[in-house]
Amino acid sequence: MAAMLEPRLIPRARHAAVGSSIGRDRARWSGFLRLARLRFLLYNLLPVGLAVAVSVHQGYPFDFRWYAVAQLFSWTVHVMTHYCNEYFDLEADRANVYFTPWTGGSRALVDGLVAPVVSLGAGFVLLSASALMVAVMPSWQARVLATGAVVLAWFYTAPPLKFNYRGAGEITVAAILNGLWPAVAVMLQAGTVPMLLVAVLAPTALLQVARMMVMNLGDRRSDETVGKRTLPVIIGYQPAVRLIVGAQPVAYAMLTAFAVLGWVPWLVWAAMASTAPLSAWIVRQLRRGAMRDLDPKRMTPVVFWASNHVSLIVAAAMLGVILDAPRSARPGALAVLGAVLAGYVILFVHRLWMAHRASVSVDSGPGAASAATPRGADRAKPLGDTANG
Repeated sequence: MAAMLEPRLIPRARHAAVGSSIGRDRARWSGFLRLARLRFLLYNLLPVGLAVAVSVHQGYPFDFRWYAVAQLFSWTVHVMTHYCNEYFDLEADRANVYFTPWTGGSRALVDGLVAPVVSLGAGFVLLSASALMVAVMPSWQARVLATGAVVLAWFYTAPPLKFNYRGAGEITVAAILNGLWPAVAVMLQAGTVPMLLVAVLAPTALLQVARMMVMNLGDRRSDETVGKRTLPVIIGYQPAVRLIVGAQPVAYAMLTAFAVLGWVPWLVWAAMASTAPLSAWIVRQLRRGAMRDLDPKRMTPVVFWASNHVSLIVAAAMLGVILDAPRSARPGALAVLGAVLAGYVILFVHRLWMAHRASVSVDSGPGAASAATPRGADRAKPLGDTANG
């Protein structure tokens, strides 16, 4: 009895329980943050920044407050979409054993780190926050465009519309990322959508559709088993590859035609056209069957660069617009936009450096051989779960 009441025994048991509780809490918070997939948010700087740069280029006054609102709105809607998707895509993610760091979801729900209802609840909270931001926008045109972005983002996977389950997911993503978000941003600045912005965004939207098809190629087998009918599932592997490959020259031809017509300044054209070699590399990898066998080791660089191809051409467009801005443009506005673009470039270079380090570490480490298996390759391979936001 005395031994049972010995004081030294009580703190040990208590510390063990507290330590276990702290560990579980940390795992939950880590899983909750993983659900947000923050690395994808770096891209949002570009379409919003491009839209504001076009506004300045066209001679409209720069309003930093509405620029900040547009940026915060795009981030809020983007993260909302992630939490919503994780909940409604759980069955498809569970079926996916060929996932990469860029496809197949965050795995936080699949790994049991967070309860699915938490993901859905976070999505609803962010949906409410998005609605509040829409309500404070100054014009009905901006509110209509912003509402369209929120609706498309929510029903990307949520019922009853479930666009990504009915062959419309790829177009929905392009409509939001390369259409509605920059349209909202420029509407808040200029009260209109200049033709220059439409002409610049059109080819990038086509490349965005192709990029999403590349992503969905990696998920096609698991998607098909759960009835998720993305374009690669509907039309099949080879037709999907042909569409992706064909979209590349069409996008650059469209850009060139717009420059010839005078809708896009040649300096902007030159900056955007400089990304064509990356497009050619993606085409070459797809023709070599990089996505055919669903090998994460081969797929990861392709989905990584397909995703960043769109980012880089939008960044190039933003650079071209800033450089082509007339001398009458406000230097302070151009300085802010230039700093945003420089920040993106620095983060992008840092991501590549981290990816290179991860590649060297994995290829030279004792577990390199075992990383070749489909499931093990996900977190271990280069260009993986590195900072993108």
